[in-house]
Amino acid sequence: MRVALHPVPDVPNAVGTVDGDILIAVGRGLHAGGRSFLPEDIGDALAEAVEVAGSALFGSDYLAPLARVLGLNRRSVVADRVARNGLPDWALHVLGYAAGHPTPRALGYLLMAAAELLDAEARDAPAATRRAELGTLARQGLEDALALVERARTMKLLPRSE
Repeated sequence: MRVALHPVPDVPNAVGTVDGDILIAVGRGLHAGGRSFLPEDIGDALAEAVEVAGSALFGSDYLAPLARVLGLNRRSVVADRVARNGLPDWALHVLGYAAGHPTPRALGYLLMAAAELLDAEARDAPAATRRAELGTLARQGLEDALALVERARTMKLLPRSE
């Protein structure tokens, strides 16, 4: 059995495919091709798919960043736990969407930056206000990062005049 986590066009509640059939997650239950899968039937394939998606986003040492982004305990995303217990549907949706991004590793860094911003930000403001402030901060941070990297690369290529 082969599970792949990725977006499925025109099926918004899908998290990927299992042996070519569209995979739907509801709670911790997985359904595809008119079948419901028990953890013992699909667990190892799901754990492998989580590892593939996590590695695409965060590199081979994906466990801590994945746990942080999802807000889960690190042990919850370890392969044997995923094989035994699965992951919540919302976590599989995040992984499937993110792993299908054109540049998943870049999105992984952005997800980590978002987690850092959310973890560091005070929670005193109303949610809508806080989200707008964080969005502004994130956009400015990305613009700053792009400018700094571009400058570093330009300076590396050009001889310095004194």
